[in-house]
Amino acid sequence: MATGVLDPELETFEKHRDELLRTAREKFALVKDQEVVGTYDTEQAAISEGYHRFGNVPFLVKQILEADRQMNFMSGIIPQ
Repeated sequence: MATGVLDPELETFEKHRDELLRTAREKFALVKDQEVVGTYDTEQAAISEGYHRFGNVPFLVKQILEADRQMNFMSGIIPQ
């Protein structure tokens, strides 16, 4: 079974979601491994802190909401 690169971070976020909703609803959480590093007012602030602390490695920045918003992206690839 394949696992995602950010599975540990996603599990950590879910484990702390209720607490984060009480203390930082709608802010952005920075998560690395099994640690919620901090919460930030903007997504860009959380991303910047992640690069500053960890460099160019995987880390999670996720908005603190009761339910995740579904995001759809187009690849720009035109089928032939």
